[in-house]
Amino acid sequence: MKATATTIPEELQRVNKALKKKFLDKKLIFGSGSVPAKVVLVTEIPGPDEARESRPLVGQSEKVFHQVLKTAGVDKKKIYITNVVKYSPAPGKTLSPKEIKSHVPFLKEEIKSINPQVVVTLGTSALNGIGLRQPLDNVHGRTFNFGSFDLVPTFHPSHAASNPAIRAQMEADLAKLKELLKKPTAQ
Repeated sequence: MKATATTIPEELQRVNKALKKKFLDKKLIFGSGSVPAKVVLVTEIPGPDEARESRPLVGQSEKVFHQVLKTAGVDKKKIYITNVVKYSPAPGKTLSPKEIKSHVPFLKEEIKSINPQVVVTLGTSALNGIGLRQPLDNVHGRTFNFGSFDLVPTFHPSHAASNPAIRAQMEADLAKLKELLKKPTAQ
């Protein structure tokens, strides 16, 4: 579900305009989903499939993730999903830490404009992009308070698609969402 211009908050429209201005030569992949949303999912750098479909998470990864969300009891129609980086690099090119870091202010503003209760990072790049520089294996499934939201790091669904043990860990990590969403929000 892609948010339409009439449903996108003014702050999010400003973030998207600033991204277009900064990355003029790139095909940008903006976040999509429910606005406002209690849960924001931040995934990694988009690949060729995401670039082709202009969505943050597609294909087998999307299918696995929706199954995991269903297991966790979270309605996929009530989430917002975005990437830490808003474009797919050229084939065979790996983005430098500096290139990834150039997207972080936009990601933080995007999250702020959605004002979620919980942010879930999917993978190491997403975790680092949100500002937690820890090995994912050490922190997945734990909850961290980031001021206005709780952060739950977990694995990228592409890893869960081919590894049943990772999928089980991801399901356990996301099982916390229902309880986190029951907590009263500080407004």
